[in-house]
Amino acid sequence: MLGLPEQFTSEFLVRLEQLRIRTRREYAGQGKGSHLSPRRGSSLEFADYRHYAPGDDFRYIDWNLYGRSDKLYIKLFKEEEDLLTYIFIDASASMGLPRTDRKFEAAVSLALAVAYVALSSGDRVMVRVLAGNSKAAAPAFVTGRHRIIELARQLAAVKPGGQLDLAPALARELAMLKRAGKVFVISDFQMMFNSIAQGMGLFVASNMDATAVQILGGGELEAQALEGDVEVIDSETGERLRVSMGRRAREQYRTTLMRLAREIRAMCLQRGLRYTLYTTERDFQEFFIRAVTELGLVH
Repeated sequence: MLGLPEQFTSEFLVRLEQLRIRTRREYAGQGKGSHLSPRRGSSLEFADYRHYAPGDDFRYIDWNLYGRSDKLYIKLFKEEEDLLTYIFIDASASMGLPRTDRKFEAAVSLALAVAYVALSSGDRVMVRVLAGNSKAAAPAFVTGRHRIIELARQLAAVKPGGQLDLAPALARELAMLKRAGKVFVISDFQMMFNSIAQGMGLFVASNMDATAVQILGGGELEAQALEGDVEVIDSETGERLRVSMGRRAREQYRTTLMRLAREIRAMCLQRGLRYTLYTTERDFQEFFIRAVTELGLVH
C-alpha cells in the first residue's frame, strides 16, 4: 500500500491510528501536542500554585484557597506538547540472516508501525539506522502521517551489512541528540550481553524512556540449516568454525538464544525499560496489537 510493507493494510493503519505512545516521564517537545510537558501551560492538568501578581488572569485564582489563607494564589497547569520519538534499527549483517526469516524486513515493519502511531498522534519521529550499507544521514525529525511513505522508501533502500558494537554506536547517536524523549531500539541483539546492557543503560543515564524490541527468526531458533558436520561463519566478523550439529546440539543452540532473550528482558525490567520479543513466524499484525503494552503504547 503506497510503498508500505504488505502488512500495512488500510484496516491495520486504522488500528494504528487508535494508538498513542505512552511515556513514564514527561518530556519537553518542540510544539503543541497531546503529551504533558514539564513546562507550565494551559492544559487541564494541575501542576502547582504560585502567589498572585498584578496582571495575572483572575480566572486562575484559587478562591477556595483564598478563603482559607486570605492570600491570593494562581493555579499553574502543565503544557501539552508533542513527543520526540527516536527509533534505532539494527541493520548489521546478522539481521539479514537467515535470509528466509526476513528479520530486517520485520524490523522495518515494526519501525514503520511505531512511527505511524507517533505521526498520527502529532508527534515528531526520528529514525536512525545502525550499520547497514546506507549512507548515514543527518539526524532529522519528520512530522505528519504522510511522511510514513518517505520513511518507508528510505528504509527499503537499506541492506543489512557490517558489524555493530551497540554501546559505542548508540553513544555516538546520543551525542547528536539535543532533547530527551521516547526511544525504540529494534535489533536481534546477537552480540555480547555487556554491549547490550551498556547500550541500553545509556538511555537510563540520559533520562529517556526506552523500549528494546528483539527480533529472532523462526528458522533461526530451530537451526533448520544446521545438520551434521557444518561450517558456521560469523556474518559480521567472517570468523569460521567447524561444528557437528545434531538434535541435542540444536536444542542447546535454541536454549542459548532464549536464555539471552530472558537476560535482556530481565536487564530491561530491572532498569525500568520495556522489552518485547517478536519471532518472525508469528503474524505481524496480531503481534503488534497484542504487544501494545510491552511496546510502550496505549489505546
